[in-house]
Amino acid sequence: MRVDIQCLRGLAIFFVLIYHLFPLVFVNGYLGVDIFFVISGYLMARNLNHSKIYKLADIFQFYYRRFRRILPLYYLFIAISLIFVHLYLGEFWWKANRRYSLGALFLVPNQLFITDAADYFHQYLADGTSINAFIHTWSLGVELQFYLLVPFIFFGLQFLKTTVLRLTAVILITLIGMSLFLMINAQFAFNFMLLRLWQFAAGFTALFWKEFKNLKNLKKPEDLKTKTKNTIFEISSDDVATCTVTILFLCLVPAKIDEMWLRPLITFAAAFIIFMESENCQLLKSESLRYLGDISYSVYLVHWPIIALFTSTTVTSHIYCVVLTFVISIILHHFYEKQYLKFDFKSVSLLIFLLIVFNVSIQYSTRNHQFWKPKFLPKVQKIVDENQALLPFITSYEKTNESCVETAFQELYDNDYEFTYCRYPKAKGRLSVMIIGNSYTINLNEHIRTQFHHNYSEWRYLCIRDSNGFFWEPSAYHSKASLVTMRKQVETHKPDVLFIASRYSRGINEPILDEEKDEIVERMNNNIAFYEKYVQKIYILAPHPSYPLNFMNVFLQHVTRKPSELETLHLNKIEIDDFMTNARERFSKIKCNKCKVFDLGKVFVENDKYLSFDRKTMLSFMDNGVHLTGPAVSKCDHIFQEIAREAMEKTIIR
Repeated sequence: MRVDIQCLRGLAIFFVLIYHLFPLVFVNGYLGVDIFFVISGYLMARNLNHSKIYKLADIFQFYYRRFRRILPLYYLFIAISLIFVHLYLGEFWWKANRRYSLGALFLVPNQLFITDAADYFHQYLADGTSINAFIHTWSLGVELQFYLLVPFIFFGLQFLKTTVLRLTAVILITLIGMSLFLMINAQFAFNFMLLRLWQFAAGFTALFWKEFKNLKNLKKPEDLKTKTKNTIFEISSDDVATCTVTILFLCLVPAKIDEMWLRPLITFAAAFIIFMESENCQLLKSESLRYLGDISYSVYLVHWPIIALFTSTTVTSHIYCVVLTFVISIILHHFYEKQYLKFDFKSVSLLIFLLIVFNVSIQYSTRNHQFWKPKFLPKVQKIVDENQALLPFITSYEKTNESCVETAFQELYDNDYEFTYCRYPKAKGRLSVMIIGNSYTINLNEHIRTQFHHNYSEWRYLCIRDSNGFFWEPSAYHSKASLVTMRKQVETHKPDVLFIASRYSRGINEPILDEEKDEIVERMNNNIAFYEKYVQKIYILAPHPSYPLNFMNVFLQHVTRKPSELETLHLNKIEIDDFMTNARERFSKIKCNKCKVFDLGKVFVENDKYLSFDRKTMLSFMDNGVHLTGPAVSKCDHIFQEIAREAMEKTIIR
């Protein structure tokens, strides 16, 4: 194996490791995985280019070599990790870990991430805040699926008889694939193998470009060969390689860099380094980096479960995780990984079979045997049970006696919207009310409605995923189209009182580049002006502090394992207010004669914190999907009561 490639592997795993240890500092380190994809593309291309693909047996031989290298350690990791999840994590984390361990077992964890991320009420399962020991297997799923496809790609490339044609083909695959990757939904593209193919193809390009260069050199006169052997544009090739390596260290910049250009830059830099095959770049000759590259597969599999299970806010825990990662990885590499690579076909097949049986046994046992169930003190178990009763969403445990008399909305069905629509039975009053927005509409609806004490004639709510209710954002799914639907509903039903209740996406906090003409503010005011033509009073929910996904599970993990660190879960008010500065500035520019903005965030303020749980009852204020729990919404009832009283007193019945 080339030393420079092993050193490149070492750099890649270093970037990934330091990112997972300090994700808020080294925010670009995740791109180390992209370097792995380029290396894999090059190595698979080199192997297949040398051995060729002529018959079905050649394809199976390729699969055997790859699976012999990957699966024995991979399947051992899945089983051991699942055991430790059940020994060290509370059962509130078991669902996600079982789900993804099973996906990893079938080599499709990346597809699970795509499925869960697309589901509004299950996206927390696929989020990085989840204590999921298998969250990093998405990249192995992408690689293993690439291995299934790559022999067929090379079978097709063999029909291109010249190196120039093959080089042209892989360059086109790289550039077209990159364009598609950058244009398609980021979460989907991130995990979907075919949209990652361009990075593997960048590795192909390094191989065929090298072949093309070698062919050109063969045709040159000897004196010209000597003159250009070690120079590029009169600059030493080793100097060029060194400069290119420095580009990779952008992964360590402690500030978020737009991945739209950073990801292609890192990808092409890695491919160029492989193409250069530098012999004198000191970093690419480092024995330490080379050894790190040698054990990189073990480190990659081991490091994340250790960090997920054992890391905390202390420096000591981080050091412990690093030391434990390397000790286990070194032992696995020398006494397991290197040993099974010496096995023959029958021995490897038997080992993989036994590991699959082991995994199936663990999967069955953890689902059916009480042995795994953790035991807590009665008072701790009571806290766990009471908080888990608040999941998954407020409507599952706060039931209403009234059912919706209308839920159908054919237009939204036809256009594949994720939505909830409800019209309640006619009540004793004459006031008509409508609530629009995203899932916060459902989250707050019943508590708001209760304060009107049935003094309304009509009550409707419409929740559409990613809808802000009165402005749209280009990055949000169906955001603009859903706004059109909501405008039609307001125009059609002409409610006396309109509530806009949304959890606003991060776009509302983007920098304001033009204070006089901000696009989002203009959209807000245009839509507010439209609503004012049909309603008498508009109540708009102010931007709410950003709690992380999986908060409830994180809270319970602290209750059961790290009670001394519970206070660290409250949000720092200064940091949150600073983050929300632009959102609040935009809301201050709303032009509306009939509007009132109501802020629920102030209910949770205590000195310099936004409280995340009640210290007396030990009930969380947030569920796993960034929605307020019932106890949290109940704290806001006095605000809803004031709004209801004002709406009923000051609205003129039409």
